[in-house]
Amino acid sequence: MILKNELYGIEGQHPHGETVTYDISLRAGHFIYQAHFPGEPITPGVCVIQIAKELLEDYLQRPLAIRSIKQVKFLAVISPRQHPQVRYTFGPLQASPLGLKTVVDVTAGDTHMAHISFTCQP
Repeated sequence: MILKNELYGIEGQHPHGETVTYDISLRAGHFIYQAHFPGEPITPGVCVIQIAKELLEDYLQRPLAIRSIKQVKFLAVISPRQHPQVRYTFGPLQASPLGLKTVVDVTAGDTHMAHISFTCQP
């Protein structure tokens, strides 16, 4: 399932040398939030990871598949009501035998929401 332009929209992309930052807006009216959870919407962890993959695809302008996830730390609840604007910051891409490795930090203002380390391949 592609979440771009449905669960979230891209508000801006900011390359900084070997890193890139995406500002996104979460759409609280999406049906995923009605099920997870009614009255208190929370972005499911699998969606946080899928958004990271989709943003990396946008940056590289090619489809990718997640090959492995080394680490995922969910540090705060990502609610579209409390934090409708979220930032994904990608570290430098590193080539490996399995594909492209990167780390992603997800923040909302000064709140660190998640940290993800994964590998994708075309």
